[in-house]
Amino acid sequence: MQRSLKYVIDGPVWDGVASSSGLPKDFQLKRTVVALAAVVAMGLTAAGEPAQTMALGPPVVAPSATPQASPVPGNPFESEVTALEAKLAHAPVAPGAIVFYGSSSIRLWKSLSQDFPDYSVLNCGFGGSRLVDCARYANRLVLPRKPSAVIIYAGDNDLAIGTAPEKAFQTFQQLFGIFRNYSPSMPIAFISVKPSPARCRYLDNIRKFNRLVEDYLHTRPETDYIDIFSDMLGPDQKPISSLFVTDQIHLSPAGYQILRREIGEFLTDDCAKNRSKIPQ
Repeated sequence: MQRSLKYVIDGPVWDGVASSSGLPKDFQLKRTVVALAAVVAMGLTAAGEPAQTMALGPPVVAPSATPQASPVPGNPFESEVTALEAKLAHAPVAPGAIVFYGSSSIRLWKSLSQDFPDYSVLNCGFGGSRLVDCARYANRLVLPRKPSAVIIYAGDNDLAIGTAPEKAFQTFQQLFGIFRNYSPSMPIAFISVKPSPARCRYLDNIRKFNRLVEDYLHTRPETDYIDIFSDMLGPDQKPISSLFVTDQIHLSPAGYQILRREIGEFLTDDCAKNRSKIPQ
């Protein structure tokens, strides 16, 4: 009598007809192979330990339980600061130099020495730096110059990337502390963050930050807050576009003339004249 057979564990999964004499030889071979595969699939070894899973492709390596740290990006201003250090090291520094320090509004002030011919001024501005960058490099760029006064412009780029005014102010305090620790009596001036037309959406934060710095400096000796923000607003209380170049962020010659006038008052009141010149 013929019957239908189905082997699941000890033979191949097979629906067919078998004679009483047994399975065909080819199916016997298949049954043996599948039976061995079933043993491996059950993860058994002769010692009773789990067997390694067999795979056709390359082995898959499980991810480490501890996440790998991402590489720390390099400081974007390091090469520029190194080059500026070299330039300053080879430039003769007159005694009592007045250091202008900060971001691109200082760096791009090409007429600095011509605007203050009665003083020894030194331009130590770099990149589009933030307050945190200025604090990082103050010991390399400013203090080795042995300044008699420091004039700072920074904070513009901090606020433009969304830094809260209070956070930017905390960083300003760190920078101020570096200079005040260097000299308890050295005049330190801060130029207010300007109201750039391209950054009008940050005007409220700029006002708040400027106010924090102004109030702080009013409680500290030998300091000055130089307000250019107010002078760069028109009657409608909007930034005057002619004071800025095409990008409406950086200052035009007319904008720098406002800086020259306001800073000139600070120099007259707080800094001694020194006609020894410093190459720019």
